[in-house]
Amino acid sequence: MEIEGIFSWFWKPATIVVVVIAMGCGGELGGSGQCGGAADSGACVRIESIQPTYLGQTPVSDVDVVQDACFDAMGVFTGPEPFTDHNAILRISNSPFPGADPSTNPGVTLLNYSISYTVNRCPDPTVNFCPPLETVSIPPGQTTYILPGDFVDVPLKFVDLATKFEYINDLGRDDIYPSYSAHYTITGTDDFGSPISIQGSAEFTIGNYDYCP
Repeated sequence: MEIEGIFSWFWKPATIVVVVIAMGCGGELGGSGQCGGAADSGACVRIESIQPTYLGQTPVSDVDVVQDACFDAMGVFTGPEPFTDHNAILRISNSPFPGADPSTNPGVTLLNYSISYTVNRCPDPTVNFCPPLETVSIPPGQTTYILPGDFVDVPLKFVDLATKFEYINDLGRDDIYPSYSAHYTITGTDDFGSPISIQGSAEFTIGNYDYCP
């Protein structure tokens, strides 16, 4: 079910994950708010939810960008803080297109995806801007197939290490905790070869969070 390349606790400002479903459309249907399928095939494909996950915990929408040292209660160094890609689990459904005969609902194959980022809030008035983050594109590789009337939970990257390094290098500090949104675009085809394109977004905060055990 994976697409290739997809897959303490000190108090810090938290954020609530907000999922926005904005389905693009192939075939004869156009515009946002529609299913990511084709009218002539009867496939209605969409992202139902996005759950950021980190170090085995879900949901976790606080993205850590600095690897710190960890210490026990006695102040003894216990090792480096766990530090890796921040991922997400996307639930993607394939249901009959509204008004279509359910028996015509085809399976769909997801092929590749990209993630773009936008700034929601930059909270520190002493910072002129929060840096834009580069779009991450994953080329076609291992595919994910969704049966008619079914759904799959697909693990994807959310904010990978390269994007974390990009953020901290561009900003030059780690203490302001701005809010960004990650915008997914996933493409593929249905059983008839019609193009599939779906979109969805989730909000996160980013900064120096403590994930020491």
